[in-house]
Amino acid sequence: MPLSLVSLPSVWDIPVAVGVPALLGQSIGAGASASASTVLGSLLDDYLVSQAAQQWGIFDASNSPVLTSGRVRALDVQSQYRISDAPLENGSFASYNKVRIPGQYMVEMLCDGSSTSLGNSDVIDTLISAFDSNATSSGQQGRTSFLAALDGVVADLNLYHVTTPEATYANVNVVGYHLRREARRGVTLLWADVLLQEVRLTPSNLTTSVDTAQPQGQAQQNGGNVQSQAIESGELSPVTPAGYF
Repeated sequence: MPLSLVSLPSVWDIPVAVGVPALLGQSIGAGASASASTVLGSLLDDYLVSQAAQQWGIFDASNSPVLTSGRVRALDVQSQYRISDAPLENGSFASYNKVRIPGQYMVEMLCDGSSTSLGNSDVIDTLISAFDSNATSSGQQGRTSFLAALDGVVADLNLYHVTTPEATYANVNVVGYHLRREARRGVTLLWADVLLQEVRLTPSNLTTSVDTAQPQGQAQQNGGNVQSQAIESGELSPVTPAGYF
């Protein structure tokens, strides 16, 4: 099968962008405008990331983000009920109640060491650290603080809330996390799956009682549903009218 010849264009269309060598006929103003558009695009991306960080993530009671160096990539919400049942004769069973179990949440966060502030100085820090092997870049410091924050929230007893643009899941506590990093994704990129569980708050005093001198002097407290029962005939004491014998 013969190959068809492809003619070369008479004029090459070379884009004006940062990193592309300037050709004859291109003005300095065109290169400057290309550099300005690249900088503005980077600032716009940083602004959108900072705005999204206010609507997605794990926040404390004062609405401050708990993990400031991470970005939310995915969110899993598990809401589940459980039906209680009891075994019966002949291999049967009976269902008698349906209760809600604590909600389970998983927030997948990414951390490359950058912050949510406008502008990005990681390029300069990377160049400096490349010439000095003993220098510690701001990206490495950000990842170190991210790992320290993860260990801190797992060990504490504080209540947080997971925020999304559509819903907020309150009264949750961090119960664990999974951390992974791969060469194909970049060894400096941390993938953390933060695991949270709903905490049900109950009042401190479920029943009201009067203090007594001895514990055995306390009256019976009925905390559940009380059903009346019929009195058997044998439990009734005989009543004899006076004067009738």
